[in-house]
Amino acid sequence: MEKNVIQTIWAIDPIHSQIRFEARYLLSHVSGWFPDFEGTVISSGEGFDQSELRVAIYTNSVYTGNNERDRHLRSADFFDAINYPVIGFHSTGVNQAEGDLLKITGLLDIKGIQVKQEMETRYLGVQPDQLGNIKAGFSLDALFNRKDFGISWNQLLDKGGTLLSDEIRVHADVQLLRLTSPPASPGFVQQNQ
Repeated sequence: MEKNVIQTIWAIDPIHSQIRFEARYLLSHVSGWFPDFEGTVISSGEGFDQSELRVAIYTNSVYTGNNERDRHLRSADFFDAINYPVIGFHSTGVNQAEGDLLKITGLLDIKGIQVKQEMETRYLGVQPDQLGNIKAGFSLDALFNRKDFGISWNQLLDKGGTLLSDEIRVHADVQLLRLTSPPASPGFVQQNQ
């Protein structure tokens, strides 16, 4: 970020955010969540263009509503949560796209394998909550190939095909909490939001 640009630090509000994934299993889809995650965003100026973000998702928290399946997802066949407790993402670029979309480029690290990813997130706006905390909202949909990260466990079906899809859909609803306010300075009028 440029020098002399006002920076604002935001943290993911985990109580008002969620990260969900979905995979095809045989003929239907199975969804799961990562309830344990954290992240920060450093923005400059008034918007989120050219901001920096870092996210950590804790693999041991994976939850699909089925204990046996959750244990399997934590095993070495999938996330190997003992050896790789964190899925990490850090941005290398955030740019304004069309309308309320931001294009995010960054490195996604799963099981020690880093893969460059490009995705778009919809900016939902900034608003104070009932306690006066400033929040920003985003909605993200992305598609990843699990084999890119060495997650290749599968079973062949008798009539052809495989039990699990390679493509994983991810949806995130994120609220950020502003941790710092821009300082008042000459020529800058801080407005109550």
